[in-house]
Amino acid sequence: MSQAPVFQIVGYKNSGKTTVLCELIEYGSSMGEQVASIKRHGHHQPLEPMHEHTDSYQLQKAGSFLTGIDSSGTFQLEFNHNQSFPLQRLIDLYQTFDPDLIIVEGYKQESYRKAVIIKDEADLALLQLDGVQFVLTWNKEWTSHLDIPVFTMEQWKQSIRSIYEMIKREGRE
Repeated sequence: MSQAPVFQIVGYKNSGKTTVLCELIEYGSSMGEQVASIKRHGHHQPLEPMHEHTDSYQLQKAGSFLTGIDSSGTFQLEFNHNQSFPLQRLIDLYQTFDPDLIIVEGYKQESYRKAVIIKDEADLALLQLDGVQFVLTWNKEWTSHLDIPVFTMEQWKQSIRSIYEMIKREGRE
């Protein structure tokens, strides 16, 4: 079985990462592909339980480290871990579902191929990360010196087909 390509979208808070991710998922899904996503919750407050006051919530509160609930067409999984959980283990888990593409939001220091979003001039430091394949920018002047593809945030969707193909082709390890 071949492994789905993995591609990261990275940028700082409120740079547009989730919007880009949603557009890419919508595009891939409209093409009949199964696109999976992993998002890093970088905030200090813990995640809210998905279904407080339900049986699955009670199982989790009783100490179940892994709680799943299956319903018609949907399976939800909550996994409690006390320490940092490696992205690679999540990707390995996702690969068992045989996706066509896995897109990761965040995890800047991981070495997968990635796109960076430059919203402020100070964000140019993100270009030093490993695996940068293309840039989405809010100001093309800041990135005019680059020799990798650059798309403006206003116009990138006009190139979504070629961007999606690039992600799938170049994200394959």
